[in-house]
Amino acid sequence: MSEFIITYTPCFRKNMIKELLEIDSNIKIKDVFSSGILSISTNLDTYDFINHLLQKSPIFIKHIMPIFLKGKITGNLFEDRIRILEQMEKIAMLNGCDPFSVQCRIVNGGSNGLGYSSKDMEVFLGTYYEGLGNIPVFSDSSLKNDNVKILSVLINKNDYYLGFSTSTENLNFSCDEYRIFSRNGREISRAENKLKEALSKFNIRLNGAGCALDIGAAPGGWTKVLADYGYYVVAVDPGRLKPELYNNPKIKHYQCRIEDLQFENYFDIIVNDMNVDPQTTARIMNTLSCILKDNGLAIVTLKLPDKVEEDIKESTEILNENYDIVTIKSLFHNRQEVTSLLKKKPLQRCKTRKQTLL
Repeated sequence: MSEFIITYTPCFRKNMIKELLEIDSNIKIKDVFSSGILSISTNLDTYDFINHLLQKSPIFIKHIMPIFLKGKITGNLFEDRIRILEQMEKIAMLNGCDPFSVQCRIVNGGSNGLGYSSKDMEVFLGTYYEGLGNIPVFSDSSLKNDNVKILSVLINKNDYYLGFSTSTENLNFSCDEYRIFSRNGREISRAENKLKEALSKFNIRLNGAGCALDIGAAPGGWTKVLADYGYYVVAVDPGRLKPELYNNPKIKHYQCRIEDLQFENYFDIIVNDMNVDPQTTARIMNTLSCILKDNGLAIVTLKLPDKVEEDIKESTEILNENYDIVTIKSLFHNRQEVTSLLKKKPLQRCKTRKQTLL
């Protein structure tokens, strides 16, 4: 038997639980820490459960943390950090030169609150293990996709939970990507961080060479990210972009519907964050596959207002005509939606190409 902390998007709770039950039908929910974080017990041992989860590649389970030790906190930073370090030393197998990251979450600080933050605990533990010769990988400056050893701490009210695993075993490098990017803010919109997270999660290395198409672009968050990478970006949306984007020579905005345009040039990448039903999104993406370069990638959000699993099934069946669906994930920056990574299948070129956009 083993225990885990599970992170998920609250509106997809039923879907997340269904994914868990497909791995172990006897899984039990032990505690609900907050909306989007709970703990479970499973009859499988820790690594059997993790291996089954990795093989399944779930959509709605965003992050897991194995629970190896539990204890009580005092609320005093100096006492709690020593107590947690002493317990962490029992489970953390670092060899003196390992890349590692410390990730602490304080879900509820107790009735009187805590006199310290997650960052305080991360800095203390990180400094200690760095002093032993290990290599810290900081998760609060940018999104990562490295497979490093993770020292996990979760504090809920008067209890702490400790885990040790790799970031791959946790399904995500960080336990809270949203927290990371909330520190850096955003220049155009929340959607900027959604695309950045998708690029990291899907391990996409953009080289910035060529042209990108951004559909449903307004107010321009994804457009800016792509332009910052170096792409010439065609942004399509009936709405306006943020004024500062119109001064960027790498950005050309067509204030219309994507269905009203025809293209002569081929794109290196297509992104789509349109606020329409997922079946419509899928059909639109199919019509655009012929202007995506061979083996080109597309990053597409699927909005899921109602019938979550049915909508995903129907939209992926449509997309399968012209794309290989690499993966679909509920990301930290997603709300009532999931993000998919698509790869174009070999297709015939478009027969009609009338408009040069760049």
